[in-house]
Amino acid sequence: MFSKSIIWSTIVASLFFYFVPSLFYTVADACLSEYVINPIARDSYYFGILGIGVLLFSYTFVRVFQKWSNGIYSNKKGFAFGIWATLFTIASMSFINYATTDFAEAEYYALDSVYWLAMYTIGGVLVAFVSRKTS
Repeated sequence: MFSKSIIWSTIVASLFFYFVPSLFYTVADACLSEYVINPIARDSYYFGILGIGVLLFSYTFVRVFQKWSNGIYSNKKGFAFGIWATLFTIASMSFINYATTDFAEAEYYALDSVYWLAMYTIGGVLVAFVSRKTS
């Protein structure tokens, strides 16, 4: 359940998924905020709880990737896994959220989906690289 490969991959993925999105959304706030109808973000984030969530997400991301790739941790498999993870979670949920909530316009969800496609594919390649080096 906790091998060296899983631990190191989870740590690297957690750092990546914790810091890069916050930097991106800080920089892209001016661009994305014009598409937001009802802002729902907190004034101050709970960084400890965010860290726990990112750690749990990263562990799950690594475990599913390692099971899905059958021990072949190539960058190509990591890239493909990132695309499938995006389609399964972000892209599909963006359609559902747009259809059921009054949070943002369609452009926001489209831009957000493209961003997370890049994040998950880079994260998948990163996890594949670390898994390959530590297994």
